[in-house]
Amino acid sequence: MILMYTAQPLAGYNMLEQGAGEINLEGAVRLAKLVRTDLSQSTSVGSPLLKSSAPNPQSTISGQTFTWAQGILLNYDWAKGSDLITKYQGIYALGVLVGDGVLVGDGVLAADSTMLSSGVLVADNLVISTGGVLGNGKTFLASGVLVGDGVLAADGALAADGALAADGALAADGALAADGALAADSITGDQTTYMNLE
Repeated sequence: MILMYTAQPLAGYNMLEQGAGEINLEGAVRLAKLVRTDLSQSTSVGSPLLKSSAPNPQSTISGQTFTWAQGILLNYDWAKGSDLITKYQGIYALGVLVGDGVLVGDGVLAADSTMLSSGVLVADNLVISTGGVLGNGKTFLASGVLVGDGVLAADGALAADGALAADGALAADGALAADGALAADSITGDQTTYMNLE
C-alpha cells in the first residue's frame, strides 16, 4: 500500500501498464516511518494507522516536485482516499487476498466483513494517467465491458488454468475450440460428427 500510495503516476500510461506509477523511495520511506508498530490482526477497521498526522502527499526529487498517486490497485479496480493512510483497513491484515475472484464493493468484502472504511472510494475502472494523482485521466477499462471477439470480462468472471476463449469459440478442460467449432465430448465439423474414442 505504501509503495502504491506514494508512487509517481506516469503520464500517458494506463494502470495495467504502470500500476500505480513509478516507485518513489523518498515518499515511501517518509510515510513508512509514521505507521504505527502496534498493529495486529485484531486492530479494528478505521483505527488510526499513523503515529501522527498524514504527510504532504508530494515529493521533491532533484528539484522536481510531483504529487503522489494517493490510491491503491485492487486487481482491476482502484481505491483512493486519504483514509488509506490515516486509518487502518481490513485489507492490510495478514492472509487477506484482494483480487483474483474477490469482489470489493461499497467497502464490503463478499464475506460480509467490513474491509474498508467509509472514507475509501472503490471504482470499477482503470484510467490513463495524466501524470497527476491516480484516478486522473480518461477511463481505459471499466468492469463489464466487452474486450474483443465478444468475450465479456466482468467482476467474478475467471479465465485461467489453460482455458482459451478466441473467435467466439469455447475451450475448457483441455479441449480446444476455434473459429466457431466446439470441442468437448465430440467435435462437429464439415457436417461430420467425430466422437471421442478411448
